[in-house]
Amino acid sequence: MPFIAVDPVDNRPRIPVGVGDDEEVQCPKCNDMMSVREGSRTRHFYHPADPSCNGESSLHLRMKSIAVEKLTDEYPNASIRVEFVTDDVPRRADVFVEFEQPQFPFGKGIAVEVQYRNDQKDLTETTVSYLTADISVIWLFEENYVGTRPEYEDVELPDPIPVWPYSVPHGDTPSPDSSPGEYLDVTERDLVAFLPNHVDDQISLGEFRANSDTTEKCANTAEWAREKELNLNLSITSPGVQEVYKSWLQSRIQSLRSEHRTAVEERSDIVQLETRPTSFSSWFNEGPGETFSLTFRVNRTNVSQFTVRKIVDGTEVTTLFDENDVESFIEFVLNVGYELECSRISTPGKQAVRQSVKSHLSNLSYSITPTWSETVTVELNSSTETIHLEFCPEQMQSLLDLCAKIQLWYDLLAHSG
Repeated sequence: MPFIAVDPVDNRPRIPVGVGDDEEVQCPKCNDMMSVREGSRTRHFYHPADPSCNGESSLHLRMKSIAVEKLTDEYPNASIRVEFVTDDVPRRADVFVEFEQPQFPFGKGIAVEVQYRNDQKDLTETTVSYLTADISVIWLFEENYVGTRPEYEDVELPDPIPVWPYSVPHGDTPSPDSSPGEYLDVTERDLVAFLPNHVDDQISLGEFRANSDTTEKCANTAEWAREKELNLNLSITSPGVQEVYKSWLQSRIQSLRSEHRTAVEERSDIVQLETRPTSFSSWFNEGPGETFSLTFRVNRTNVSQFTVRKIVDGTEVTTLFDENDVESFIEFVLNVGYELECSRISTPGKQAVRQSVKSHLSNLSYSITPTWSETVTVELNSSTETIHLEFCPEQMQSLLDLCAKIQLWYDLLAHSG
């Protein structure tokens, strides 16, 4: 059941509701003539001679048809064309909205790309090829449509990816080896807010996975034993998503324990042999903000010393630390990681209202506050000192490594005692 056609006179797109019973229109795929009729569910086009025109699936055509209807209503003064190739971009847009004069912020027009099932268009490169020609882009996926036979009211068109500000060059002058994406410095991450099912502050659980061997298991492996990769898109306001993310971070800490086990055991042997303390320390000098360090000065007793120190001015806070505080330190790291992730994926200007996270780490109180610039600020307070730190995503690995080492140290103490 085709749902879109071309006017044989002026090549403009026609949809079933706008074509009379006695009119003929042209098939956009095989160029044969079609008529319109009422079906059991909806009005549609058909080939009277029933030629062998495979064309596109009825849902794909229906998606285009509804897009044409919606865009015609939204841009009544623009020219709406189907399967159109512009003079500036060697690509065939499924639907093209052409303005008589360039309009801010959409430029000369809007190219609509309808993705259906196994379409494999490169989202970033396709988008930037239009942006460099001063043409905005709308991506339509099945997720933008409700049901297998969607109607007009079942569809909500996403906002176009606008020419301004995305077409402003940020990279180097194009070279023969550079792509338009490199020139504009546009990545898929910049475009995610315009894709279906995206909400502000969305977290993609597919991004949580650490690097791992994704080699396919042999065919005779039992179904229940095969490793599966699950990608979910969840809003940070979804129930349980914080617990899911923290559980993923904890699994990373557990995997790091095996990497550090030998080194921690050697430290433990030296401390016991020489009856002296040793230190586990991480320096944080990547990203924005001042350089600071977190240090655990440990010995063979249960009580150690935890120190946070800023390198520039020497400001520090110190507290005693024992095995009962290990979980509170891990929870601190998980809170920092979660707030960093929320800050990282938030859409500028549309961030959710989030309160500071407040808790205790041994005898220190702390608060973690997102800055919405891919960093979080942490305030640590002892009875006499206050210190402010700024964490960025590049520092998470050091925090997780430190967690793994401290867990291992107190596990060794527990088993040796």
